[in-house]
Amino acid sequence: MNYSIWFSNKDNKLKIIILAFIVLLFPFIILSFYVFPTTDDYCHTLGVRDMGYWGFQVHYWKTWSGRYIGTIISATQPLAYGSYLGYKIAAVVILGLYTHAIFRFVRAITLGKLESWQTALITFLFLFVLIAELPIVSGYFYWYTGYYYTLADIGTLHLFAYFFQKYARLSRSNITVICLALIILIGTNEYTLVWLVALTGALFFFGSLTQKKIQFPALIMFLVALAFGVLSITAPGNAVRAESGLYPTPLKFNLVYSIQHSLVASVTNFSKMAPSLCILALVLIPFAAQLYHKRDKNEFRFLAVHPVISLIVFFGCLFLTYFPTYWSIAGPPNLRGQCVITFWTLIGFSYNVFVITFWTIEKYNSKITTRFGLLGWVIALYFVTLYTSNFNYRSAWSDVLTGRAARFYKEMEARTQQVYDTPEHSVYVPKLKNIPYSILIITEAPDPAWGSVEYNNGCAEWYFKKKFFLKE
Repeated sequence: MNYSIWFSNKDNKLKIIILAFIVLLFPFIILSFYVFPTTDDYCHTLGVRDMGYWGFQVHYWKTWSGRYIGTIISATQPLAYGSYLGYKIAAVVILGLYTHAIFRFVRAITLGKLESWQTALITFLFLFVLIAELPIVSGYFYWYTGYYYTLADIGTLHLFAYFFQKYARLSRSNITVICLALIILIGTNEYTLVWLVALTGALFFFGSLTQKKIQFPALIMFLVALAFGVLSITAPGNAVRAESGLYPTPLKFNLVYSIQHSLVASVTNFSKMAPSLCILALVLIPFAAQLYHKRDKNEFRFLAVHPVISLIVFFGCLFLTYFPTYWSIAGPPNLRGQCVITFWTLIGFSYNVFVITFWTIEKYNSKITTRFGLLGWVIALYFVTLYTSNFNYRSAWSDVLTGRAARFYKEMEARTQQVYDTPEHSVYVPKLKNIPYSILIITEAPDPAWGSVEYNNGCAEWYFKKKFFLKE
């Protein structure tokens, strides 16, 4: 059999990519069956039960957070309805929605002009690099309370897909849909808020500057994003949280400190992702060159941006993402927030690869190759090496193959039953013997599953209305 002929067949290429998807997602889907509610899941469940669904929203708005959509998402705890199964179903659904959202984004940014296997390959690589670079998989894919970060990224992909598809002719109804999406996404978390306000502002400013006239559609989108961004940031709960004893450092609201550390953090984050991003660029450039030569008149107008402007906006947004955190609490974003920044870095970088490729061919009539040749095998080897050495992938397979995740779930079931069966207020729960890093957020608390045992009342203790003590 001639392997070169077999690999050149488009259907065979698609089969290989589908197989790669199965291998990529398999351990993460299996891990979904062992997800158990942890830490804040219990607090939010208790809050919804005690205050009612909408009362819970009002309480959080006034005392903790301006995430008016994020609070709605985290308040839909399955445990509020007595369901543990819901946490497993939610994780599987999240993984499926994320894959579909990336596929839609890729189809939109390429305007559906690539072959099926090419679209599938880019989708696979986007998901591959994202999972590899996530600072924490458990808090992004498996923690229900943190889903307002993950769902925000999924929604952002759909927003961009819609925007790219409609960009050539934005009607009033299109602008209305985009504005509604902005309102929803801005209310999910502060990082998405910063990016969307900054990007709509840049679209209006640079669009008006280059066209030498006010771009009213972009202005409307920016004003809507800014208005709801201000609404979220100025919520009473944000002020209460910032002034609470959780962040006692005197460096809060220090402009010089915030600027310096935001710059360092943005450069550090990008440099960590740079190797994977650069290899990904080697894949995207030939496809971008193909798209340039396949384009019809007025197509890909959303890529008609000068690279200098595009890069300034991209790196400026990276800096701005870190600034509010260092300004308000004088510390870096939490790991779930960093996951959102990782997502934006991947999407922003990839967009710039398309912009620079189009501009280079247009400006210098460059003969950029549209074939991979031997380079394709080198790129494939890199990603295989990354897959076998990356912590997120290795830990996922390890938690599945060693049975660690399954044993953890059985431990949590036994612990929960013990709490229910103990009539006394104090319960001596056995210390966890199995800690799967892929699905459990590890903190400084003595017990990583229930958050706080022995020295503070944690969420699980509030939920069960009992005091826990650890025993070996």
